[in-house]
Amino acid sequence: MNFEDRFEAPVPAGEGAFGKVYRLKEKKTGVNYALKVMENRSVWEKECRFLQLADHPLFPKPEESGEEDGKYYILMEYLYGTPLDVVLDDRRGFGQTDAVRLALQIADGLAWLQEKDGTVLFRDLKAENLILQPDGNVRLTDLGSACFLSEAGRSRAGTPGASAPEQFSAPETAGAYSDVYAFGLLLHYLLTGENPLGGEPESLRSVDPSCSACLELLIEDCLRPAGEERIPDMLGVLQRLMDIVTASPGAYRRMEKAASKELAGRYGLEGDILYTKNVKL
Repeated sequence: MNFEDRFEAPVPAGEGAFGKVYRLKEKKTGVNYALKVMENRSVWEKECRFLQLADHPLFPKPEESGEEDGKYYILMEYLYGTPLDVVLDDRRGFGQTDAVRLALQIADGLAWLQEKDGTVLFRDLKAENLILQPDGNVRLTDLGSACFLSEAGRSRAGTPGASAPEQFSAPETAGAYSDVYAFGLLLHYLLTGENPLGGEPESLRSVDPSCSACLELLIEDCLRPAGEERIPDMLGVLQRLMDIVTASPGAYRRMEKAASKELAGRYGLEGDILYTKNVKL
């Protein structure tokens, strides 16, 4: 591919563990693209494979890939916006409605990926890999750590503090519940603005007593230390979130009461049940 004929000079746009990313503007159309350049062929082949599988609005659309001058590239849709961790650090979390709206988009994309034949694990879900776009939606980038479930035991991948602990201590035990753990940390970050990379998060309502007990219970069920005790997969997480946002006011009050009772039974938590905090989109 002759980049010089088709595009203006590349502009550096980021750098990750497996490659550098540039923004390319097409001369003829003025359309911007993202160009990821890698030196490791196996990593490149893997990312190309999973980008093709990730045919969902959460993920960038690939345009083409190839090899040039001994390096490997992927040309894909350019995602406008700001890294989610930058936004969260500036505003110290979203309100419940916006946090859950974004969480639903992320859960839907990851559930879709996990439902592929062979079960695809993302393995590096974190705010740094998410882009908040000008339209208020979120997109997930960098599938360099993704793998099929059958391949999970062959390598350690992820980010300590943001990924499930078994991905580092015993990768052969990683499963769909590993992405569930990372999602729980991310949802807590969305709601509180507390970056999980700073240490183990406090319980949700100890940070913000006005938060929904249903959301706190969901996060607790994502973050259980033993993988087999967590919500088993992202489809289960998505269903739990949908139950919260689609409940009628009366059903939501009953859910909040049950969630508060469950939390109190587990951890001896006490506090008011705030029925007025129903999460609606």
